[in-house]
Formats: sequence, C-alpha cells, structure tokens
Amino acid sequence: MSMSRQPDSHFIETPRGIFTSAGNWFHITSEALEKYAPGLLGVHPLEKLIKQSEIWIRSADNIGIILFMLLLYFSGLYPALLITLFFVPVWHINKSSIISIPLTNLLWVIDKEIVVVIVSMLVLSWMGISGEYVSVFVGIVVFCVLKFGWFRFIVEWLFGKMIKGTLLLNDRVLKMIILKHAIREDIPIKEVDAMEKEILSLIGKQQEVIRKYRKRK
Repeated sequence: MSMSRQPDSHFIETPRGIFTSAGNWFHITSEALEKYAPGLLGVHPLEKLIKQSEIWIRSADNIGIILFMLLLYFSGLYPALLITLFFVPVWHINKSSIISIPLTNLLWVIDKEIVVVIVSMLVLSWMGISGEYVSVFVGIVVFCVLKFGWFRFIVEWLFGKMIKGTLLLNDRVLKMIILKHAIREDIPIKEVDAMEKEILSLIGKQQEVIRKYRKRK
C-alpha cells in the first residue's frame, strides 16, 4: 500500500497507519479494517470513523476547559486547578471504556470551538470585572494548555512510556468506534484479538522507523 489521500479528507493513509491533519496517528489501515469488519466502510466511511475518533480524543481538552471554567466560577481557583488536573488524565486514559454513539453526538456539540470559547470568555470576563486578575491569568494559561492539547500530549507520552505492549490511547478509541458501529449495523467483527495484534505490529514498525531516524541524526 502506498501513501494515499482521499479528496477533501483530513488524513493521509500510509502502510503504517493513518495520520490526520490534527497530528493524530491511528495504527490501522483501511485494508485491515475491511478485513476485520467486512462491509463497515460501505456504511460508515473511514473519514467519518476518524472524525468521530478525534472528537473523543479532543474530549479531554474540551471537557477539561468547561469543567475548569465552571469550577473557577463556582468554587475558586485552587479547587478548579486540582480537580481539572486530576480529571483530564483520568478521562483521557479511560474514555475508550465508555464510548457510545449517542455520547459521541453529545461530545460533537462541545467539540465546536465556539462553545468552549464562549464559556471561557464569560467566566474570565466576570473574573476580570470582579478583580480576580490572578484567576484570569491562570484561566488563560489553562485554556491554552488544554485547547492546544499540550497537557493531553504529555499524558499520552507518559502512558506510552509506562504501559508497554498495549494499544496506544488513539488506537483504543478508534477500535471502540469501529466495534460500536459494527454492533449497531449488525456487522460481525472477525478476530478482535487478531486486529489488536496487527495494530501492535504497526506500532512496532513505526517506533522502529523513529529509532532509525534518531540514530541517523
């Protein structure tokens, strides 16, 4: 399989998986997906599956921002910081276990940038009017750290270092999206364990390429 990109799509498919414009890797190919869930791509295009997976990936950022802003308003700066710093990693690591199609539709709403921006502006404006300038400054920092995914990337990096020989967080999400859609469409999933092994194989190949690249430098 050569590198390919569909017209108007936001991802590129390579022999080692799928890379999106948002910077997310999914270690599976459309060929492998069709093999393990025959006919699914005919009902739900790969573009749709990838977009829904990225909504779940970004959910840690978006929910984290809204949670922080609401807590900042109702509970103050320190409770907002502590609870958000605890919530975001826990949600990001465990979110694949609660994935559902109805919840995906709900997360699609808060995935809209305008939603988190309006909530943040309202809260930070009120903090500014109230003279809570430290809260405003910290709120802006937290918004940027979460909105640009920096905190999430740190969590992913630490998870990858601590948990070896298992699916990465992005791959867990896409796997569950595939399974949920297949169940709803009554499409049999062939050999889930084999699919996971293939994903792990692609992860290993990508990591090997990265290691060789670093040695050259």
